[in-house]
Amino acid sequence: MNPLLFGIVTAGTLLEMDAFLFDLINQSWAHPVLDRLMPVLSSLDLWRPLLFAAVIHLLIFGGMSGRRFLLVLSVGLVIGDGLFAHTLKHAVGRLRPRDVREGAIVRSLAPGEPKWLHMMEPPVLVVCHPGKEKASHGNSFPSGHVVNLFTLATVAFAFRRFAGIFVGMAGLLMAWSRIYCGAHWPSDIPPSIVIGIVSGLASIWIIGRVLPWFFRKLDPSGGGRWPYLGIAPSDAPPQ
Repeated sequence: MNPLLFGIVTAGTLLEMDAFLFDLINQSWAHPVLDRLMPVLSSLDLWRPLLFAAVIHLLIFGGMSGRRFLLVLSVGLVIGDGLFAHTLKHAVGRLRPRDVREGAIVRSLAPGEPKWLHMMEPPVLVVCHPGKEKASHGNSFPSGHVVNLFTLATVAFAFRRFAGIFVGMAGLLMAWSRIYCGAHWPSDIPPSIVIGIVSGLASIWIIGRVLPWFFRKLDPSGGGRWPYLGIAPSDAPPQ
C-alpha cells in the first residue's frame, strides 16, 4: 500500500476509535452517581479555594521543604501549562467534543457561586448539537487540567513518594472526568500525562542542577531530600 494512503487510512481509523471510545465513556458508561461525582472532580473553580489554602499552609507551616516544593512546582506549572499546554492548544487547534460530536453530553455543576455551595445540587446535563450551535468552547489538546495535575504528581513524588502516587491516582480520575464531562477526547489524555511528567522532571532538574546554590543558601543541611531533587550526593552540601 502507498505510504501516504496507509497514513491517511491509519489516521482515519485512529480518529474513529477515539470517537468510539469517547461515546462509550461519555454516554454508554454513564450512571447517575457518576453524573454527580465527575463534575465535582472536573471543576477547577470548586477546588481552587482548597488549593489556595494548601499553598498558604505550606508557606507558613511547611518549613524549608514546603517552600522548596512550591518553588519547584511553580517552575513546573510555568513549563507545563504556560509553555507546552498554551502553545500546543493554539498550534494544534483541536476542537472539543462538544463542538463537533453530535450527541456529546456536557456535564457541569449547578450554576452559582461559590461552587462548593452548589456541589450537592443536581448537575447540569446538556446534549450537544454542533450543527445548530456555532459557539466555540476553546481547544481540546492538550488537557490543561491533566498537565497541571501530573506536574504536581511528579514534583510531589520527588519530595514524598506516597503523596506523588496519591496525586497521580487523583490525576487519572480527573482525566476520566474530563472525558466523561465532554471536555476532552480520550486521545488528549496520554500526551497530556506525558507533558505533565516531563514538565515536573524539567522543573526538578532546573532547580536541582541549574540553581543548586539556591537550595544550599536556603537550607545548608539539605533536609535529606537532595537525591529526589535531582542533586547527586556529591553535589549536596556536607551534613
